[in-house]
Amino acid sequence: MINCSYNLKQITLLTLLLSWSGFVSGQVIRIPGDTTGRNAKKDSVIYGPKTTKFIYEQDLKYNRLNYQIIDTTLTGVHNFTRVEQLGNGLQYLGTIGSASTPIYPKPPQVIGATSGFNAYNMYEPSPADIKYYDARSPYTNLIATFGGQGRSAVDLTFTRNITANWNVGTNISTLSIDRQIGGRGVRQGDKYARSYYFNLFSYYRTKNKKYHLMGVLSRLNHRVQESGGIIESIDEVGLTEFYAYNDAIVWLTSASDREYRFRYHLYHQYAVNDLLQVYHEFNLYHQHDYFFYETSGKITNDYFKRIYLDSTRTADLTKFKLLENEVGFKGNLAALFYNVHVKLRNPRIEYPSDTLLRDTLGIRNNELYGGFDLRLDLGEKTYLRGGAEYLNTNAYVLEAAFNNPILKASYVRTRALPSYLSQRYLGNHNRWENNFGSVAYDQLSGSLEYQFKWFYLRPFMTATNITNPIYYRRDTVNNQVSRQAFPVQAGGAAQVLSPGVAFRLDFLKKMHLDTRVTYSLVSGRASEAVPLPSWYLFSRLYFANRYIENKIGIQLGLDMQLTSAYLGYDYDVATQQFFVQRQMFGTSSRTLPDNFWLPHPNYSAYFVADLFFVMQVRRAHLYVKIPQINQGIPEDGYFATPFYTGQPRVYVDIGINWMFFN
Repeated sequence: MINCSYNLKQITLLTLLLSWSGFVSGQVIRIPGDTTGRNAKKDSVIYGPKTTKFIYEQDLKYNRLNYQIIDTTLTGVHNFTRVEQLGNGLQYLGTIGSASTPIYPKPPQVIGATSGFNAYNMYEPSPADIKYYDARSPYTNLIATFGGQGRSAVDLTFTRNITANWNVGTNISTLSIDRQIGGRGVRQGDKYARSYYFNLFSYYRTKNKKYHLMGVLSRLNHRVQESGGIIESIDEVGLTEFYAYNDAIVWLTSASDREYRFRYHLYHQYAVNDLLQVYHEFNLYHQHDYFFYETSGKITNDYFKRIYLDSTRTADLTKFKLLENEVGFKGNLAALFYNVHVKLRNPRIEYPSDTLLRDTLGIRNNELYGGFDLRLDLGEKTYLRGGAEYLNTNAYVLEAAFNNPILKASYVRTRALPSYLSQRYLGNHNRWENNFGSVAYDQLSGSLEYQFKWFYLRPFMTATNITNPIYYRRDTVNNQVSRQAFPVQAGGAAQVLSPGVAFRLDFLKKMHLDTRVTYSLVSGRASEAVPLPSWYLFSRLYFANRYIENKIGIQLGLDMQLTSAYLGYDYDVATQQFFVQRQMFGTSSRTLPDNFWLPHPNYSAYFVADLFFVMQVRRAHLYVKIPQINQGIPEDGYFATPFYTGQPRVYVDIGINWMFFN
């Protein structure tokens, strides 16, 4: 009944919004002189993707008003999970809605103090990801997937112009995911993940375009029933026992992570003239992280080796708050764009379970920044830019980039403050107090692009040097290993070199092959902090064609991944932290190796293939997908994180992406 009730709420909400869309579509918007379309009436326009455009906040802030039209292509429509949409560059726990961390190192976007709780970032769009529309007619985009084994996802966007210069809209995204491992015997409706994201956005500008305002209010409520992974204390059976999926025995059955995020974001600017514009950016952000568990019982004691506060239950709560204001001047002098700004950040963190730590120095910060950006436009798609932002000698960023249709190159030098979590923390199972220094990143990246009639080629390379990285390492108690971790700071540096190539091959008129291959080499005294696969390959082979005067399009193909074996991160459920593997097992009599190799513990690479079929009928995209169709050939599965198996094969995932423009 719980499951049915939840789906009924989704259906009711979608029905109301689509009904609203249908009601407003009855209104006729006339545009004088525009007679586009074969059946267009005088002084009217046929509405569609070309009449609905959008920009991002960064386009306005940096004076590159690049309005884009709605993407209606078929490619990638079937990739409905966030991991797939983000290019499979994340290590996660194998189930939709679970925690994740980037595989390849990136300089931090924020150089000041942060919470350190980032495992669920991909389920909350940042202000830079919000699309602000200019829609001549009401626009609705419904994306719904009903996956096998109780996996469903819905994403709904609705927007319309109130006037020619004022647009409002909303985005609603939900996840409802059943347990994929250890779910046998669990009561009906006891989901692994439930997620609800909502935002309300608006874009206004005056008729003379001197004043612009963009704003978004958002809320994320993300809940996960943690399993702790499959119990590894199985001594007399083979590795295939780990691929029991729903029949697997997991550590935790009543543990849960809950994350609530609230954001109020505003950007507005006023143009005196082309040479001088004044802007203000405001950000108010709340992040609450909870971990709950009843700690009585043998399995619990075997899993959590340390208990600090309560031996009967765990109720860890962390509250992070941020108030941020940025004021700046910008403008254009011929082909030169400039931006000069000051920014005040006031981050703070609270651990309500620890009355002593709350008032300790470092819980609240006042950060005053100064910075600038310069860009020289050398053509429509060619520019040279540089910028800097400075807090103090421990926190700053320097950037330089060159971009044109063939060559792209960039350099970033960053020194970032440690997160609050890495410095001080007290929970029921983890406790530390550190005095870490800043972490420095130097990253140089570049790519070349060549587009021929039937062949596209993009070689690329990224070189990264990380000095004094902070990472998490496995905790040990009385010479016994645990699934908890604590932060450490390396005394040296790690160097990561990642060359690769992406190419697209069109052959036999209707066949296409898109491939990306990345090789990574890690070295240096702190190389332990950056576990990476030596090779990663993603390839999409598909047939594409159009029928009935191009009104119907189809794609049929395979998404394929191959990852070389490596010692990937393990996961601490109590603090949402991925940590490096060391001394995984306490005895040498185990049937498994001393370290858990990914994606397969027998030190081998693992190949994953997803079969998909996509059809476009007018403005509706329908797709069918079978993930891991190769399960059992030759292995019964793979691991996304130690003791967390990847998504098993399901009979079918069915989805629709439907756009309405009137």
